[in-house]
Amino acid sequence: MQVLTQVLKRIYQDLGVLYPPAERVEIHSITTQLFQNGHGYLPADYRDFLMLTDGLFWNGIEIFATREHERDRGAFFHRALLPMQASFSSNNMLKNKIVIGVAPEELIVYDSLRKEYQLLDRYSYTVFVKFPAFADVLFFYVRNVIEK
Repeated sequence: MQVLTQVLKRIYQDLGVLYPPAERVEIHSITTQLFQNGHGYLPADYRDFLMLTDGLFWNGIEIFATREHERDRGAFFHRALLPMQASFSSNNMLKNKIVIGVAPEELIVYDSLRKEYQLLDRYSYTVFVKFPAFADVLFFYVRNVIEK
């Protein structure tokens, strides 16, 4: 969790939008609902992320929250994971995947069968990068956006 905290700090310093931590009951609720709907469990390291910040928006990257967050007097709404998962669940190419976020050209997913995070092309759903941990996903973006 230390690496995740360090990556979030770097994103925050680059004007990323972080939120107050999610409540354990909210995290448990979405984890249960995802499992009951056949998507598998929300991975532990993503639940750790939600305990640090309930969602993230930075440089066009949106990591979904346990619930919708209103910002700027209703001008912007940070999206919640469950409604977003529902919007993708009818797509057979995303079977056994939990869509946890989006980037300008990618979907950020957790493949519950392979137990890995993946970046998918947003249009073809082709996997182009795989990660063993959620912090690695965020670090990938930090390295490619800030540190280039």
